[in-house]
Amino acid sequence: MNAKTSAFKLQIASDVICPWCYIGKRSLDKALERLAAQGIGIDVEWVPYQLNPTMPAEGMDRRAFRSVRFGSWANAQAMDSRAVAAGRAVGAVFDYDAQSRTPSTLAAHSLSRLAYAEGGSTLQHDVVEALFVGYFAKGEDIGDHAVLERIAVDAGMSPGAVERALPYKAEVTTLEAMVRDAGITAVPSYLVDGRMLFAGSQDVDGYVLLLTAAAKKAA
Repeated sequence: MNAKTSAFKLQIASDVICPWCYIGKRSLDKALERLAAQGIGIDVEWVPYQLNPTMPAEGMDRRAFRSVRFGSWANAQAMDSRAVAAGRAVGAVFDYDAQSRTPSTLAAHSLSRLAYAEGGSTLQHDVVEALFVGYFAKGEDIGDHAVLERIAVDAGMSPGAVERALPYKAEVTTLEAMVRDAGITAVPSYLVDGRMLFAGSQDVDGYVLLLTAAAKKAA
């Protein structure tokens, strides 16, 4: 994902608590490797979309929140089961039993923006990956600043990342407004030049097909 050899820049609107964004990333990573082998380089930028933009900074009890959001806890568990099954097929590990809270993702998105500013696509990729794994596979509260700081350092950022990320909250708000103005109401969604390219997680072949067509158009 080197910008100097990119056929085009792909923006991915996502939330780090979206299971289908996590699942899609697993397939997308494999697709990008296949495309790179074919000489198609794509510069990826993850852009914010908060599924719960009014979530309090401290988050909420997961069972209580999702029972209201989806009508009942049984409905929420059924949705979780579908994600677990889909994730198993692509190596996306879920441990919903380890999760106790639904976090606000504003601070996590701010950290992602800082990673992109400090290290481009590569560092942002590593931070986003660590956020997905921390939340879904380890049940970590990625709204907690101490958790975010550890994730950031482990992913290769210098200490004090969460503090440095605070000014990026304004950028998160601006980018999220851009995404919503583009007509996006669900994630993951994929954009080129601020316009929707396609929506929804794909399998590896699906990503390769869609992104190959986009690269040809960009050329």
